[in-house]
Amino acid sequence: MSGETGTNDDRSRAADLGMPVIVAIFAVSAAVCCAVAAAGQAGLTDLHVYRMGGAAALHGTSLYGPRYHGLPFTYPPFAAAVFVVLTVLPWAAAATLLTAASAAALPLMLYLALRLPSAAAGGRQTAHRCPPVGSKPQIDALRAAGARPAAAWLSRRDAARLALAAAALAIWLEPVRTTLNYGQVDLLLAAAVLYDLAVPDSARRKGVATGLAAGLKLTPAIFVAYLLLTRRYRAAATAAAVCAATLGIGYAVLPASSARYWGGMFLSPGHISPVSDPQNQSLQGALARTLHTASPAHLWLPLAIVVALAGLMLAARAQRRGDEALGFALCAVTGLLISPISWTHHWVIAVPALLLAATALYRDRTRSRRARRLGLAAIAAPAVIGWARMARVVPGRHWLHLPALGILDSEIYVIAGLLALTLAARPLLARTVLAGTVLAKGAAGIPPGQAAREPDADEVPQLATRRGTR
Repeated sequence: MSGETGTNDDRSRAADLGMPVIVAIFAVSAAVCCAVAAAGQAGLTDLHVYRMGGAAALHGTSLYGPRYHGLPFTYPPFAAAVFVVLTVLPWAAAATLLTAASAAALPLMLYLALRLPSAAAGGRQTAHRCPPVGSKPQIDALRAAGARPAAAWLSRRDAARLALAAAALAIWLEPVRTTLNYGQVDLLLAAAVLYDLAVPDSARRKGVATGLAAGLKLTPAIFVAYLLLTRRYRAAATAAAVCAATLGIGYAVLPASSARYWGGMFLSPGHISPVSDPQNQSLQGALARTLHTASPAHLWLPLAIVVALAGLMLAARAQRRGDEALGFALCAVTGLLISPISWTHHWVIAVPALLLAATALYRDRTRSRRARRLGLAAIAAPAVIGWARMARVVPGRHWLHLPALGILDSEIYVIAGLLALTLAARPLLARTVLAGTVLAKGAAGIPPGQAAREPDADEVPQLATRRGTR
């Protein structure tokens, strides 16, 4: 026994020694990437816009009138109040602070994603070993049928090491590099949403970070609906209340600009940029470029509603099967697809999905070697696309008249997102059918793995007598 304990201690010390090496690798990779981003053509343009908005909030002037090199402030007024912090700092300090915080947020959000509950290893039956969500009879029936919670497959230390190692590579993906290049806040918002999902459902603070993120930028608001659909009503109410409070703060700081923004300006994506811009990786942008029209709203709206309902249904179903990690990934992709504008840097919130998919494939030992290789290829494809920055290298200059190759390049994220939802739909729907069978057997007292048998001939009169006496 002592020999086994000594071996475990040696492994623990080796793991501790390996952590500084992984931290150093990530630090070097992040430093180089941040330096390249700072020297890039965009030159932290959005940080300039943030400081412009912060100045408007600080002095009480018009928020949506000024331009920085033709670019307006596009966020809610509450965001301008938050960006006052970046405005009062010297430019070098503000740029360093935002870049460093964004770089640090990447391994943090990967770590939080890895710590979310996910289906245990074991193949198609694994979802039913996760904690079921529903009524007490359903829970009792699943437990009677052999269901049990899935144990955490990674320790906190192992999750931290894996997150740092993955982040050293993921920081070079196009959405992350573009976020750093423009001086965006998308990595911070994604980390806030993941932190909120990682908080225990019983915690009163659950929903606060999601509400703040939605008040700062509208795109995370879909996670409020996700909390509601997964029956975490207190967290959803908290997120909605915090988001409403951000509206109140915006009105208090900039009443005229708030009235203009919430009076209808936020519903018009045209105030940001033409939806046909190839960097707009949303369904509406894809439709505009494919159909060669600047206004595809008549087709986009019904399609967006269908995708929203399907994506949220799949995300909620995954969470109810105990797979919060998959639920987060599906909800994030759904939000990116249905948003009128989803710039490529918005897709940083989908980066954890690549790591989650890779780890899920690694843990699934039931698949054949060929199937696992195909799965790894499917995961590697969007990673290679991200490293190659294909979505930002679109042949042709006329957005509404791109060649066939240009249309394909300009919709690569949209295609990947739709494929992800489609691939996730089949196993989730199949598991629902299987779960119904497990529930029925558990409620009937049939042991797991035993099929219901037909009564013998001499038992039929006895059964008929019993039914007649009820």
